[in-house]
Amino acid sequence: MNNNDLIERYKASNISVPMSMIGWMRSNHAGETGAVWIYIGSRCVFWNKDIKKMSREHCQTEKNHLIIMNHLLKNQNKSKLLLIWRVLGFSLGFFSAVFGYRFFCVTIQAVETFVEKHYQEQIEYLYTHSISYDLLKVLEICCEEEVEHQNDAGFKKGKINNYIENFWSRVVGSGSSLAVSISKLI
Repeated sequence: MNNNDLIERYKASNISVPMSMIGWMRSNHAGETGAVWIYIGSRCVFWNKDIKKMSREHCQTEKNHLIIMNHLLKNQNKSKLLLIWRVLGFSLGFFSAVFGYRFFCVTIQAVETFVEKHYQEQIEYLYTHSISYDLLKVLEICCEEEVEHQNDAGFKKGKINNYIENFWSRVVGSGSSLAVSISKLI
């Protein structure tokens, strides 16, 4: 199923978000906002065609996810810190791209590894509690597409990470975890 099909399926299903999922969905919306801005920031490194190509390919998926998350949440339930998530996303994309294609791929792979775990927690919760089958399906599709980005970055990056790349991946994962914890609340 492609992104346009996902958006159409969402529109047709009239999904409501259970109260127990509001914090998670707020963090999803904040995360997809940050993801879009990662790719916007990376495009500022205009001299690297590989980064621009990957950014263009991945950004459209993230924009579609953001559209869906934007419609799933009422305005009062969205993160009040969207400006911060935009600035941090832009900075992460730009910073990692300045260090080259491989480092950018390491960053994307680290972000998407975290995002996969984050979506899987929600999917398991919805499945275990047998609530909101439509929301479950939307999150499964979003998760699959994030895993595609993770695998794409890993494939394009190539060989095993060195010490610096492993350290950076942990920093990115920890930062992502902190951002989710904050965005669930604010």
